[in-house]
Amino acid sequence: MTEAKNIDLDEQASSEPLVTIGLPTYNRPLGLQKCLETIVSQSYKNLEIIISDNCSTDECVQQVIQAFAAKDARIKHFRQPVNIGLEGNFNFVYTKASAALFTWMSDDDHFDTNYVFECVKFLQANPCHVLCSGVAKYYSGNDFLFEEQMFKVDQPGALKRVFTYFSKAGKNGNFYGVFRSNILKANPLGEHVGCDWSFMAKLAILGKLSFVTTTQYYRSADGNSGTRNKMVKKFRLNRFKNIFFETYSAYEISTHIFNDAAVNGRFNYLQRQFIIALVFSQINFKLFMNFVQKKLKQS
Repeated sequence: MTEAKNIDLDEQASSEPLVTIGLPTYNRPLGLQKCLETIVSQSYKNLEIIISDNCSTDECVQQVIQAFAAKDARIKHFRQPVNIGLEGNFNFVYTKASAALFTWMSDDDHFDTNYVFECVKFLQANPCHVLCSGVAKYYSGNDFLFEEQMFKVDQPGALKRVFTYFSKAGKNGNFYGVFRSNILKANPLGEHVGCDWSFMAKLAILGKLSFVTTTQYYRSADGNSGTRNKMVKKFRLNRFKNIFFETYSAYEISTHIFNDAAVNGRFNYLQRQFIIALVFSQINFKLFMNFVQKKLKQS
């Protein structure tokens, strides 16, 4: 096992704003180790690192966590007594954060050593933006697959930003950007299909989203949400929801946009219902067309 980088406590004293990196993990000791190596090596030093082990059955997960925590005082780690689900574990590390800036890291991903620095630098220079990410690149094992076409959501109006986001959203690599966590009131992720899309829509209502090309995030394409079938299995959808998966997903995503008080308060009841109906139609059409295109390519 590679020894974790030793961080001197005096090195942590900094005028830079504190950033929390939330790291939910489950049964991936090798990925977790690589992930933590890139976290503790960040050029941005003023970090709070929250790790939550979701009741892993592989004892090597705790060995990796303990080894890194012994070397780096910025790490705070928890082990769940029972498995609380992927979304629950993501929300848990978020609720334990004390910083106004936050980013998640998945235990099968990693990012460049300048990732946090570049994202924070952008947010400091652009107070109207609530999230900044790097460029997402996708891998299967060690094999490079593709680079995501990143996009900005920086229109002046909240409605334009929401519809712009859903018109361009795909693999959603900007989900792993640094964002202003103090603008949300509740747990950011719901336990439903497409919860990451709903989350990004909430942020789009509250401010602008962007990315920088000076740093990269390396994502595994082998996770739970990699394919339609994986999503059906993960959420244990019945036959009816499986057949109408695209419509069901559109419903779940659109109806969960306004479940945060900060977002809910931006519009009255009738406005919210109107937005939900439009977003549902937009997502349903988008997902259905994607499904048809995939079927045509397979035929």
